[in-house]
Amino acid sequence: MPINGFLGIDKPAGWTSQDVVSWVRKHFGIKKVGHTGTLDPMATGILLLCLGAYTRLSSYITDSDKQYRAVVRLGITTDSLDADGVVTSRSGDIPTDFAQVDAAVAEFRGAIAQVPPMHSAIRMGGRRLYELARRGIEIDRPARNVCIHKLDIVVYAPPLLHLNVHCSKGTYIRSLADDIGKRLGCGAHLSTLRRTAVGCVELGQCVSVYELERAECIADVLLNPHAVFNLSSVCLTEAQQGRFSNGNSVTGISLDVQDIVTVQNSRGILLGLGHIVEGVLKPIRVIHN
Repeated sequence: MPINGFLGIDKPAGWTSQDVVSWVRKHFGIKKVGHTGTLDPMATGILLLCLGAYTRLSSYITDSDKQYRAVVRLGITTDSLDADGVVTSRSGDIPTDFAQVDAAVAEFRGAIAQVPPMHSAIRMGGRRLYELARRGIEIDRPARNVCIHKLDIVVYAPPLLHLNVHCSKGTYIRSLADDIGKRLGCGAHLSTLRRTAVGCVELGQCVSVYELERAECIADVLLNPHAVFNLSSVCLTEAQQGRFSNGNSVTGISLDVQDIVTVQNSRGILLGLGHIVEGVLKPIRVIHN
């Protein structure tokens, strides 16, 4: 029987996101496995995987907000903007005044323009930026608009600045650390990073790779698919289910929601995503369990 579902993994440090995908694919014999947002090798925390037919829904999770716990090391910059990089500068002029640091951090709350780091997987001119960076090549990168919904200082113990971050997709916490260092005039890099939430999924819902090794059945640790999406849900009758699963619109929907919804059958099995317009449910993504 094919395995379809969402799997939340607490990624260990030192693993790439693709390492986790390859391990799950091989360990459980699942052909189709994809992740919904890369975590750098040094980072830990939530890596949300889509298995089997659920890979068709990955883009709707990738767009979700993310939350992180980050530690920024002031006074040292690196070429990768994080602890895995080569040190490029040092400064002993690290501010000790909390108010000064707090004011600098406050400037990055809300909508900001952020330049992606060279050590990233973004493609420009057909090449990954990190491939150019490894060859010592740096190119101009257009700034991207992102949103920092919340940015709170948890502890400031110079030279370490502990932050909680709630941000939109596409935000680079490494770049945020670098920008804060520039604003303070001492430079900085990202020392540690832990992703604590992806959309509605929190770290407590995830399992470690080592726990997965001991799991008798992967189905026992899959997430409730309806809990992954912060959406209203429509339950279809058997006749309606057939129409939806064949990619056809379904009429007579009483739910008064003008938005994307999750679609399930009477047994609670996720059938896909749809959009309701004036009582008509139109399929957006259909999955076959």
